[in-house]
Amino acid sequence: MNSVMDAKTLYRPLTRAIRQSLGVLSISILIPAIGYAGDINTISTDRTADGSIQVHFKLSSPLSGSPDNFQIDNPARVAIDLPDTTNKTGERTQKINLGPVKSLMMAEAGGKTRVVFNLTQATPYAINPQGNELTVTFKPAATSNTTATGLAVSTMADNNPATAMDRGQSIDFRRSADGAGRLLIQTSGPNAPMKMRSEGSNIIIDLPNTRVESGRFGVKDFATPVESVDVRPMGSGSRITLKTRNAGEHMAYQTDNRLVVEVKPVPKAEGAQNVGEKKYTGERLTLKFQDIQIRPLLQLIADFTGNNIVVSDDVKGSISLRLENVPWDQALDLILTTKGLSMRKNGNVMYVAPTADIVARDKAEIEARQQSQQLAPLSTDIIQINYAKADDIYKLLESASKTGKTSADGKGGDTAQRFISDRGSVTVDPRSNSLIVTDTASALDRIRDLIHKLDKPVKQVLIETRIVIATDNFARQLGVRWGVQAGFNRGNSTFGLGSTAPLVASGTSLPTAGASTGTVGTAPTDWMVNTPISGTPAGSLGLAILGSNVLLDLELSALQSEGTGEIVSSPKVITTNGHTALISQGTEIPYIATQTAGGVASNTVSFKKAVLSTEVTPQITPNNNIIMDIDVKKDEPDYTNLLPGTTNPPINTREVKTKVEVKNGETVVLGGIYQFENNNSINKVPFFGDLPGIGNLFKNKEVKNQRLELLIFVTPKIINSDQSLVNND
Repeated sequence: MNSVMDAKTLYRPLTRAIRQSLGVLSISILIPAIGYAGDINTISTDRTADGSIQVHFKLSSPLSGSPDNFQIDNPARVAIDLPDTTNKTGERTQKINLGPVKSLMMAEAGGKTRVVFNLTQATPYAINPQGNELTVTFKPAATSNTTATGLAVSTMADNNPATAMDRGQSIDFRRSADGAGRLLIQTSGPNAPMKMRSEGSNIIIDLPNTRVESGRFGVKDFATPVESVDVRPMGSGSRITLKTRNAGEHMAYQTDNRLVVEVKPVPKAEGAQNVGEKKYTGERLTLKFQDIQIRPLLQLIADFTGNNIVVSDDVKGSISLRLENVPWDQALDLILTTKGLSMRKNGNVMYVAPTADIVARDKAEIEARQQSQQLAPLSTDIIQINYAKADDIYKLLESASKTGKTSADGKGGDTAQRFISDRGSVTVDPRSNSLIVTDTASALDRIRDLIHKLDKPVKQVLIETRIVIATDNFARQLGVRWGVQAGFNRGNSTFGLGSTAPLVASGTSLPTAGASTGTVGTAPTDWMVNTPISGTPAGSLGLAILGSNVLLDLELSALQSEGTGEIVSSPKVITTNGHTALISQGTEIPYIATQTAGGVASNTVSFKKAVLSTEVTPQITPNNNIIMDIDVKKDEPDYTNLLPGTTNPPINTREVKTKVEVKNGETVVLGGIYQFENNNSINKVPFFGDLPGIGNLFKNKEVKNQRLELLIFVTPKIINSDQSLVNND
């Protein structure tokens, strides 16, 4: 069922219709004028039994050639160029609203009529010209013979002589610099037809009239997404199957007698591009052309992007290409590279010329700017430096001028551009913190602009540090010592019992055998068991037993000590962003060293620092976080453990040196040390100390527990120039 479309005629100027409705700009000067051979008289639509939407164009005469076409995905559109035709329907816009087709728009430029279909989504389509009628069919995905990118399959009878049997000359495989696999097929003509589609992980290329030598080739060693190439005969042509893995985009294009199929790897994550690798961001399009002239092709891309284009008279030649769903800027780059062309862009105007002409033009512009710079008059200006040091700014200017190249207008050239020209000079006035600059007007503007950006007030940072040392001590000791002295006679023999005292001696300390009852010497000074506690006992118990000739002394001693302590040190320091600050407090301990020279000894005094110090270099990030290189030390002398024979104490050191990022005003624990000591010691007399019960009279017990904990807290705060704290809110 056919129905003639009825839509309101839009009275717009042609250029406005092209710009606003189609988003393209007509530059008819690029395409030679051609006499019109046909008119578009009526447009009708219908829906077929399989759900396809057909749009019929009734022409006054058959088309003079195959219509060029391309498709984009966002927004979803299909564009078809009808050569040598004019729009006689009286309508530039038609509403359709059938299936995926919303509407169509038409515009005339350069001897052709461009028909643009606005779609709800990217949809496969086919173009079928038959006599005086052209039918565009938008097929459901299930019945489409196109790839996922929606590239049109033309059913037009091909009268091009290139469709005759084309026996391939050679086939080759290479790896590109970006890791893509490239299949190169050498043909005998520039217009060899081909069809490409995807089936799962395989890419199938049909060459209806090109015979390639059959075989299977393993290309896994090339480290590309292509693992193998399988070539098989198919009728009068060949079918090439590329087995891929982790493949991304693929495209095909033909330049002269070489057909190239390129398969790219899966794109890297954003920010992971290789250094120097170009990133394409343009809208994606699909192009299929056989032997198209370069100038109309550039016009087509300019229409698609909405850019103006100027093409040099030296741009000539033709190209055959098939690009599927690629960014337009990548397609343009590929076309220019293939034909030895380059582009310069100024605003929305693109200038295309041979690369040699572009290079010569750039060189001439640079030389002209340099000559203008040499003839420009010199001026002197005094530039006041407010926050930085004038000498630092001077060194920066000198350093940049030594590494860069002179540029007359401050544009182009190397990244490290010269700020001071060859004829310019800079003098520092330290008294007024100013720079006296003599140079051309353009150089003075560059220098002022640089100083304006660099001479800014620097934020300050307050760093608060808290060092906490907590201790917990517990000790318990139990000791015993005892001695016995005795003497007795048996017949003519005299016996004595003691530790090391003689049996009988002047001023005897033992009861003498046979002495009068009740005579006792002094208390024993030698102990048979001597295991008292160390230090001064907190409590002791003594027991003495005196017989006629026996003296027994027993002493028990005990000590228990407990203690807790906390030492808090809190140094603070303020510094500017990027500058190191140091604050320390403590003492210097003198040490005496003896040196001998010529047999004469002399003493020298040296000092060792035992200080609490904080050294920090802050860096403020754009989001007001603070990165700190920080070194915190707490050294203290230990006078309880003097070096033997001297009064020199050892120094206990505690230090944390690290780099950390902290939010403004937040507290972070830089580090901590937790130390726990548990000692159980027993001093005893062998054998006797192991006896049950009574063994306690032959040993000393000591239990000691000690716990130490060190924590270091840091809190940085950003301070404005008015001494107010900066909030992260």
